[in-house]
Amino acid sequence: MTPKEPAPATRSTIVRRLSRSLDERAATRLHSVEDARRAARRRLPAVVYDYVEGAADDEVTMARNASACAGVTFRPRMAGGPFEPRLDTTVLGTRVALPVLLAPCGLVRLLHPDGPAGVARAAVGRGTVSVLSTVAGSPVEDVAAAAGVPMWFQLYAAGGLAEADALCGRALDAGVEVLVITVDTPALGNRTRDVRNGVAPPLRIDTRNAVPLGFQVLRRPLWAAQLAATGLRLSTRGAGPAGHGSGMLQAVASPFSWGDVAHLRARWPGSLVVKGILGGHDARRAIEVGADAVVVSNHGGRQLDGGPATLDVLPEVVDAAGRDAEVLVDGGIRRGSHVVAALALGARAVMVGRPYLYGLAAAGEDGVTRVLELLEWEMRRAMLLLGCRSVQDLGPSWLARAGDGIPQR
Repeated sequence: MTPKEPAPATRSTIVRRLSRSLDERAATRLHSVEDARRAARRRLPAVVYDYVEGAADDEVTMARNASACAGVTFRPRMAGGPFEPRLDTTVLGTRVALPVLLAPCGLVRLLHPDGPAGVARAAVGRGTVSVLSTVAGSPVEDVAAAAGVPMWFQLYAAGGLAEADALCGRALDAGVEVLVITVDTPALGNRTRDVRNGVAPPLRIDTRNAVPLGFQVLRRPLWAAQLAATGLRLSTRGAGPAGHGSGMLQAVASPFSWGDVAHLRARWPGSLVVKGILGGHDARRAIEVGADAVVVSNHGGRQLDGGPATLDVLPEVVDAAGRDAEVLVDGGIRRGSHVVAALALGARAVMVGRPYLYGLAAAGEDGVTRVLELLEWEMRRAMLLLGCRSVQDLGPSWLARAGDGIPQR
């Protein structure tokens, strides 16, 4: 018998192979988070890039986050001799090799076919944790199966506690051990870039805006080909608790009360994190209703414009939490030195959102891995130059304070 000829590669298979090759090369050309941002802007249609990059109103809060990180002044200690900095720590009992967690973000699946599963795999590969958003674009079961543990799940539930309970049950069945409740979305912020693009609120693509957005897509053929090869379409159908995240363009408010958080604490057996804290009073409220950790976050400036920079209120939250809860922080972090500064101010670890989204858009899972590598390398260099041997040794004494005679921002 004549052996059968192998089936010719399908068009989608060819696109995937080409895409993988291009992503590997693109990742090697990223030398900073800013490089990843520029690459993402070149790769994505403007409407998708603006969704990632934009913030509320005049984007004042987003700018404050960046300014607070850029304005940190270190106090290095010289002649400490050679050493290899220790970056590992524990977050809610899980040891992480890098104190940089990947924050929950919406629309992740639309940035690149690797999507939330690729993000989760990249995090596991670098020894850290990713947090899957309800509206990331992929069901928690699929992402957990692709990445394994540890993985956290961040809950949105516009439908109330019944929907929240159903999502919690699915996350628990999928092996998630840490639940994150975001409390800063009683309503959606006014994201002006999305409004100008005709897709907000909530963010969606339909017959009213298909023509102008179609032109944007045609200008990004690689992005369009990658998504077409995976069968992903721009659609809002299927959003909701039964197939959460499948309508990845739908963003919804989730007005949790402290009573709701207490209810979810009672039904969730694992660790509970409350995200969106900007002051000591709310940190104590979160701890009183059972939070094991809080995240100092202003949603990347995407909710209330004019709010404080997260790095500026971090010390107040750390003082209020004391030893009763761990404190994480996000917002404006673009360099490993920013991570070092946040840890010196009392954070157990940081979360990053836009940085890894840039990497994902620029080069898929390889791009996310590359961004984490860059932040790790920058952290190690900063620690060496500071003279600090371990993240456990960081504290306020490594930073200048007002009145020290060192210029402040």
